[in-house]
Amino acid sequence: MSKKNNILVVDDTAASLKLLSDLLKAEGYEVRAAINGELAIESTIGNPPDLVLLDILMPGMDGFEVCRRLKANPDTRNVPVIFISALSDTDEKVQGFGLGAVDFVTKPYQREELLSRVRTHLEIDRLRNHLEELVTERSRRLAESEAKLRTSLDELMLANTQLQTLLYTIPEPVWLKDPEGVYLACNRQFERFFGAKEAQIVGKTDYDFVGRELADLFRENDLKAMAAGNVNTNEEWLTFADNGYRGLFETLKTPMLDRDGKLIGVLGIARDITERKAAEEKIQRHMRLYAALSRCNKAIAHCSGEAELFLEICRAAVQFGGMKMAWVGMIDAETKLIKPVASFGEGADDLQYLEASVDADSPYGHGPTGTAIREQRPYWCQDFINDPVTAPWKALGVKAGWAASASLPLYRNDTAIGAFILYADQANAFDEAARDLLLEMSMDINFALENFSRVMAQKRAEAEIERLAFYDPLTNLPNRRLLYDRLQQSIAGNARHANHGAALFIDLDNFKTLNDTKGHNAGDLLLVEVAQRVQACVREGDTVARLGGDEFVVILNGLSKDYSQASNHTKIVGNKMLAAIGRPYLLQGFEHHCSASMGVILFRHQDTSAEELLRCADTALYQAKRCGRNSLLFYDPAMQAALEKRSETERDLRAALTGDQFRLFYQMQVNQAGQILSAEVLIRWIHPRLGMVPPLDFIPLAEETGLILPMGQWVLDAACAQLRRWESDPDHAALQLAVNVSARQFHQANFVAQVLDSLSKYSVNPNRLKLELTETLVLNDIDDTIVKMHQLKKIGVSFSLDDFGTGYSSLYYLTKLPIDQLKIDQSFVRNIGLTQSDAVIVQTIIGMANNLKIESIAEGVETEAQRSFLEAHGCRLYQGFLYSRALPVEVFELQFGPVAEQSAFADK
Repeated sequence: MSKKNNILVVDDTAASLKLLSDLLKAEGYEVRAAINGELAIESTIGNPPDLVLLDILMPGMDGFEVCRRLKANPDTRNVPVIFISALSDTDEKVQGFGLGAVDFVTKPYQREELLSRVRTHLEIDRLRNHLEELVTERSRRLAESEAKLRTSLDELMLANTQLQTLLYTIPEPVWLKDPEGVYLACNRQFERFFGAKEAQIVGKTDYDFVGRELADLFRENDLKAMAAGNVNTNEEWLTFADNGYRGLFETLKTPMLDRDGKLIGVLGIARDITERKAAEEKIQRHMRLYAALSRCNKAIAHCSGEAELFLEICRAAVQFGGMKMAWVGMIDAETKLIKPVASFGEGADDLQYLEASVDADSPYGHGPTGTAIREQRPYWCQDFINDPVTAPWKALGVKAGWAASASLPLYRNDTAIGAFILYADQANAFDEAARDLLLEMSMDINFALENFSRVMAQKRAEAEIERLAFYDPLTNLPNRRLLYDRLQQSIAGNARHANHGAALFIDLDNFKTLNDTKGHNAGDLLLVEVAQRVQACVREGDTVARLGGDEFVVILNGLSKDYSQASNHTKIVGNKMLAAIGRPYLLQGFEHHCSASMGVILFRHQDTSAEELLRCADTALYQAKRCGRNSLLFYDPAMQAALEKRSETERDLRAALTGDQFRLFYQMQVNQAGQILSAEVLIRWIHPRLGMVPPLDFIPLAEETGLILPMGQWVLDAACAQLRRWESDPDHAALQLAVNVSARQFHQANFVAQVLDSLSKYSVNPNRLKLELTETLVLNDIDDTIVKMHQLKKIGVSFSLDDFGTGYSSLYYLTKLPIDQLKIDQSFVRNIGLTQSDAVIVQTIIGMANNLKIESIAEGVETEAQRSFLEAHGCRLYQGFLYSRALPVEVFELQFGPVAEQSAFADK
């Protein structure tokens, strides 16, 4: 759609202005109106119309002035102006045309005439504008063509100059030959190659300047380029004649053709690529090392141990890293030599001849590897063959082609343990970038070693945890937990094959004595030695376990199906163990002798439990100890019955202590005149169901269980209470009571205090209390015995040495102890008149007591003949059935006065 022409109508008469505007608008023009000259000027500024219809006669600024100003403005000077006026003088028209108007219409005007003139001048103006555009464009093109021509001439002249300059200033050799190989031109760099000026080179061939072999090569490459019809590229090592420089050059030879396509020669240019090749090789080395690093990291992630890792990193360094050879050396702690543990590559077989050390005093201790480990730093040897520090290994390096080496220390737990050594086939192979990559590789390897170390430590910790959970830390034998598992497996395995198995329960005799006298260290040494000796007596498939303390259990598997044969085999093995245990031990410089007791049970049934087997073996062991120790005893069901009876007795005995079931019985002690001077108090148990329980049925059990301590305290208190009651009775006020004291009771730390408390509680005169001690008690801890006896003797308590003659009968302790009385054992008294030896012993004891001013008393006196013998030899005090059995207190109190002979059925 064409653009509408814009016409400005200027007239001071509103009616004329509207008429003219309506006329133009009806023809499709865009019309702007101005009522005076000032508005007309203002309307055209910034938005010039295509045509102005201008009235001349207007107040203020007339039409001529408006026209003058429009033509003076660059933006509106080309806008055509048509005057429309009532004036028709020629002068006015001349003046209007002189101001630049294009036409003059006189009012009143004809409509068609006016429109025709408007159309005409608008078209003229359009054509004028178009013509100006054509002229402008043509002028521009002519100017450009002229500029291009001028530039082309300048460039041609400059190009010719530059080409000539370029040829002579190109840093690479450039030359031109004809098809026959004759030089046509060359630059200054090429002159240096031949060592001659261009004028001396042109017209000659390569054969005039270089050797025939090299000239043939040049000619061959020329012919290849001409035959191929395109650029021929090859690499050649060239030596410059003027300064001897030798380098690797990339030579490009291009066929030259004239305008008709005829070959006129070969253009050559040689580029020095020595440094580029070196850089490329350097990059390739770095890429290979980077590949080796990547491979090394992959090996670190997948290898499970040091040996596998070391081989993989050596392989990676050679196959991926381009190294000639690589190996890992570890320090031999004893010799300080660096021993290869992994290697790969050329020369690896010769490592057996490579002697390297970390010892600075060794002639092989100052090489790259020894120095790297000793000083804990990487050592880079860039010229292995000529470096003085590698002199001891020069011959090996020449043979293997080692031109440079790198020695990188390896660490475990921050301690240098060896090195990773690499050899390159080029000197100066380890530049900064290569060193960085290798250092990173060594750090990764060291990190892996730390991980391996941590893993190994963790595995050791886990093994130690397992060992602590299932093995005894002292003897390293299976502990109770593992024993039960092994025993259950043994039960199942032997039952499956219908074989017998055996469980042997071993307990060391008197082990506590060793701990108490020599300390627990000695006890531990004994346990370790016993464990080793017992293990040496069994087969590989058997089990030796430490149950705890000095108790061991042995499981024998796969014994005979026949019970008798299995029993015999077990007995042989068991006695072998007892014999091994019984051999002397050297513990902390002293010789120790030890024995053991053993309980054994055979088994072959699946329904037997480990707990039941050990309980039965323990029962047999208990019986073996009761039978005298140092023996082996097989389990018998009757043992269990006895054990259960013993357990029941122990329960009843504990109940008796709190149930007022104990009583004191009194057995009188008389002089030769039959007067009762004292009595021995004896504990009796009146069981609510069983009645009187014999002392032998419960006293040993009380000793074993420790109940003897509260029982002994009860006896002491009961005796003191009775003495207190007798103080108001003239017949008994002077009576002395003898109280038996057990070894466990006497050796309590507070025994003296217990005696003093009992005496004080009942306000008893200490002179009326006599304590009966056995020889074994006295000698068990003689120093403790002396101190306690003297403390009690000082307050008036007296002492009788019971069962004298059955023990050590040492005269030494009789002189050290405040003993008031020796009690001749009834075993000697009973045999008076029957065996001469016992009679002599009795005489000796009486004589010794008299000489030491110690009172003697004989127990177990049952006949007058015995009493007479004793009196005849100086013994004046007697105790036994001849006078009375042990009696309850109410019966005993009736016995004062002449003493009747008692029947022999009474017990002590």
